[in-house]
Amino acid sequence: MSDSSDITFTVWGARGSIFSGGADKIEFGGDTTCFSLETERGLLVVDAGSGFRALGQSLMARGDDRPKVIDLLLTHLHLDHICGLPFFEPLLCGKTKMRIWHANQTDGEVFRGTLECLMSPPVFPSMIHFHGLDLHAPDAGSAVALGIGGTARPFELNHPDGAAGWRIESGESVICIASDHEAGEAGIDAGIVEATRGSDLLICDATYTDDEIATRKGWGHSTWQQSLEIGSLAGAKHILMTHHDPERTDAAITAMEDAARAAAPNITFARSGWQRIL
Repeated sequence: MSDSSDITFTVWGARGSIFSGGADKIEFGGDTTCFSLETERGLLVVDAGSGFRALGQSLMARGDDRPKVIDLLLTHLHLDHICGLPFFEPLLCGKTKMRIWHANQTDGEVFRGTLECLMSPPVFPSMIHFHGLDLHAPDAGSAVALGIGGTARPFELNHPDGAAGWRIESGESVICIASDHEAGEAGIDAGIVEATRGSDLLICDATYTDDEIATRKGWGHSTWQQSLEIGSLAGAKHILMTHHDPERTDAAITAMEDAARAAAPNITFARSGWQRIL
């Protein structure tokens, strides 16, 4: 990093609903949602999809230089956003603590119970190795103090079972996560515009095409056109489209990206390994 206040933002997984592999899905990757933000002060992660495993492997390669405490913000508890948690190697070594924040589920017992179910027989052998988890269910709208410096504040998304986006303010940068959102509820859409206003980087849902979304009402996702409208109203400097449909090939996503950039040049479709310094 060139400056102590710089944030390195990295995509570890940008696929939606379920991991999707194959020779035609290499460029954008097949891992599900996971993003990291790192400063000289620490590491923040948003969602623990299957891409969370690759992040863990990267941290283990650092040896003793890896962060000792990590903040993890969850948008919701659907499987594609937490399935990487049992395979995050730094937790298994006993030297890493993780603070997990989940604003959509304020019932702490339900929150813990869901993660215990994920990491308990017969779904997973045992949770006994995961003593480094510190779970928090903050009140809606309350700010979370981050180890990287700054705060994260949740806001409502329109998604089955509920979901929370996050506005992250650290140093002079604003990064907002508004994935897993179905546009069309005027009040919620307006709240997202307000919550993400002035973002340096806004991560948005671009799961479906116009033809597909016509038969997927209530599934909790948007088109890139709908997300672009929200991002434009919010004045986002750059919009990162994510949660790619598991059936979408590299060629199809590239075509969507080309069409989106013809409408607005400040758009990128997320790829595993994509980085931006903020």
